[in-house]
Amino acid sequence: MKKVKEPRVAIITSTFNQEKLLEISLNSVLKKTNYKNYKIFVIDDSGKGEIGKKIKKNFKKVDVTINRENKGFSKSNNIGIKKAIKFFNPDYFLLLNDDIEIVDKDWLKKMVLEGEKDPKTGILGCKFVYPDGSLQWFWKNEKINFNKINLIEKDSKETEVTKEVGDIMGACFLIKKEVISKIGFLDEKFSPAYGEETDFCYRASRKGFKLVYFGKTKIIHYGSASSKTMESDFVWFIKKRNAIRLEWLNHKFKKILKFTIIHFGSAIISKNPLKKLKVLAKAYMENLNNLNEIKKKRKERN
Repeated sequence: MKKVKEPRVAIITSTFNQEKLLEISLNSVLKKTNYKNYKIFVIDDSGKGEIGKKIKKNFKKVDVTINRENKGFSKSNNIGIKKAIKFFNPDYFLLLNDDIEIVDKDWLKKMVLEGEKDPKTGILGCKFVYPDGSLQWFWKNEKINFNKINLIEKDSKETEVTKEVGDIMGACFLIKKEVISKIGFLDEKFSPAYGEETDFCYRASRKGFKLVYFGKTKIIHYGSASSKTMESDFVWFIKKRNAIRLEWLNHKFKKILKFTIIHFGSAIISKNPLKKLKVLAKAYMENLNNLNEIKKKRKERN
């Protein structure tokens, strides 16, 4: 019997300031992945190049790109995707965070096999756990759960299902090449981070692709490692600015109005409401300045 060739997978990791976690991640992929037909593309987005130089030296099999300045998650991953297309011609693109650790040697094989079952499947994500083994992003009680406060939530058979979902968490984001061909790359206006994967999922769904949670494998996700080193006010601003952009691009007016009330409510009940309202106003102003571009993209999608 002729052996079926494994689809090509480009694993793309953008890193900003997590050198130690990145090395853990790369070592785990290289040592614990029971899949042959893949290539790793790392983008050093620190703007300094030191991380990239060390990766080139210590991981000879890894393709490294060094950005001369910090470009952000979506721009850096697009650089990796385009480079992979040019030099590797993959069937799948796997966007993998730099704070991921592999624990299941069959993880990639299982996910690709699931993707190959249905041509309509466009994006797949697996189960995420914290380093202590508790659940982080998982299926339970007939829905996707995101355990943001790290309560001890133990794994169970209920989480080991395969379900079509409305969104995939971007820390491990397996995309078929057909999705890229139809909808293009990540929206770079979401740089430096937050919201780009959800926006990409909305765009893929509108083109008829299924988003699939695959709970038969799991990975360790340390969780928001890069953002923990940034100023909290800056992170809050970026999250709000990008959330507003996401809403204006993808939702109907009533839902946008609902989210607007929530945004202002969260600012008013904060510890420093005047400061938060000022930052929120800035977030809205940036989106208003991009309103024509948002309208154009919204029209194209609908």
